[in-house]
Amino acid sequence: MVQAASAQELSAIFQLLRAGDAPAAFQRAQRLVRQSPQWAAAVHLLGLAARDLGNLSEAEDYMRRSLAMAGVAGRERAEYANNLANLLRGSGYHAQAEALYRDALAHHDLPQSRVGLARVLLDMDQAEAAVVLLRALPAAHRNLTSRLLLSEALAHSGQRQAALDELLARAEGIPAEDSRFALMLASRLMAVGRFEEAQAKLNPLFATPAAISAYLAGVDLRLLLRDWEAARALLAEGVARFPDEAPLLTRYSAVLWMLGDSRYFADELRAALARRPQDRALRLGLASLLRNAGHLEEALSLLEHDLDQLGKDGERWAVMAGVALDLERMETAERAVRAALASAPEHELVRERAALHALATGAAEEALSHTAWMINARPLGQMGWALRVLALRLANRDEWRRIADPAQVCGTARVEPPAGYGSLASFNAALAASLRRLHTLQAHPLVNSVREGTQIEIEPETERDPVIRAFFAAIQPAIAGYIQSMPAHATHPLFARRQRGYRLNGCWSVRLSGSGGHHVNHVHPRGWISSAYYVEVPPQIPASGERAGWLGFGGAPLPDARTDPSLRSTAWVRPEVGTLALFPSYQWHGVAPFPGVGERLTLAFDILPTGGAVDA
Repeated sequence: MVQAASAQELSAIFQLLRAGDAPAAFQRAQRLVRQSPQWAAAVHLLGLAARDLGNLSEAEDYMRRSLAMAGVAGRERAEYANNLANLLRGSGYHAQAEALYRDALAHHDLPQSRVGLARVLLDMDQAEAAVVLLRALPAAHRNLTSRLLLSEALAHSGQRQAALDELLARAEGIPAEDSRFALMLASRLMAVGRFEEAQAKLNPLFATPAAISAYLAGVDLRLLLRDWEAARALLAEGVARFPDEAPLLTRYSAVLWMLGDSRYFADELRAALARRPQDRALRLGLASLLRNAGHLEEALSLLEHDLDQLGKDGERWAVMAGVALDLERMETAERAVRAALASAPEHELVRERAALHALATGAAEEALSHTAWMINARPLGQMGWALRVLALRLANRDEWRRIADPAQVCGTARVEPPAGYGSLASFNAALAASLRRLHTLQAHPLVNSVREGTQIEIEPETERDPVIRAFFAAIQPAIAGYIQSMPAHATHPLFARRQRGYRLNGCWSVRLSGSGGHHVNHVHPRGWISSAYYVEVPPQIPASGERAGWLGFGGAPLPDARTDPSLRSTAWVRPEVGTLALFPSYQWHGVAPFPGVGERLTLAFDILPTGGAVDA
């Protein structure tokens, strides 16, 4: 039986944790556990203290010990499982966190476990399941946090109007300066095209501590309107007010780049880092921008700065590894990967870069190990499956064909012209004219695969151009046919996700010009099915004996000199106007530069499944 003095000590330790004094709480909890090593409450509290100290592996060990102890049941077990699930979710172990939240709910219906499970389901791209869970939350336990999460889940499941309605129904009595609510409400209004109302919700926030978030949301609004200059002006205003804030500076630099400033675009960010050289966010933001802009040497130099002070910053080591791989500095890449794994083995980016390094150096078994970890942590994660396929190919294991052989999982279809168009050629000519009116930027975004071209985002639900809207109607039969052709397969990363319906999850147009424009090999991490529709193709592309300008499947995102021949593209799609290519979002794909003049103009989109499982 626990002595009264021990119970008082347990309470005192808990109060230390609540007050933020984790070191003292940890020391006293250690003494208490030495006195009562089989007391589950003390062991669990020691785990909480270790968590607050940042010792996550130690925290997990103590929490798992407490769960396994005799007599832990009911609400006590539910609370312990919930706390461990929170820890694992924060560390990127989504599948394990889901199992623990469900274990907690099986022992006691804690509202926080329902909310935690909904969060992890959202992390794992299961938004519809999260909606069901949150809607079942008892009315007495619905608070602002759970309602915001429900709105987020509805938005991610494609129910944009319902996501907005959920907030509008709760808006009465919430102050205009409540930043969490106002920012989400503005986002939901933007998603359905109510831009003026969205701006009105943002305006009060510019005089609050949430001003930086308000600036960023305001920029999103202007980019949706494709008012690039207004976005630049708002960012300039924000940077003038907050000259050292990384989120504003990185966004400002990226917009300047897209508007054609390839020389001075990062100067404000460089100046801020010079003023605050220890600011991690500024350094990582600048390095990432420079990498995507092709300034690899400067990016690596920034990341190598003060290495002796880097310590356990696994993310920065991982970013450094990526730049070193781009430069084929294999010794530097290996050092960065080893340091990243030692510092943060639970970080998805760390595992991703470790897998890429293993692929680049021919270490197939190591690549298989890292990709197994990624898939276990996020079973629907497209990057994990993409790297897994490359690891299997490197290991000469034909299992990759079941997952990603283009002959089995990719397809093409000819799109029929929409009503009102006499031919597909006339429709594509009209579509090309509509898209060209939107392609007014001067350079590619610094966050994706396009190089020496331009990309503009399109919102299917708010798009007003009738030709572009006709495109969305015209592609539906081809999408439905591709999905219906999928065989039943409970464990396949593409086929197992087939449901009764689907929805578009993002759409964009890319314009590539001859003698330079291309896509680096990449995947789409937030999709299920991805695509490319050919609106206009220069005549030299289809005839290219080198497959220049073609869509290549399967090529690893590594420098050719370091890539095993087994990791190069395995199949290609010859671009033809009016053809729609459909493929898994985890399928590596890229486009090599093509010679001559002319433009390669495409529309692309991602698809997510909706509507529940297909009837057997």
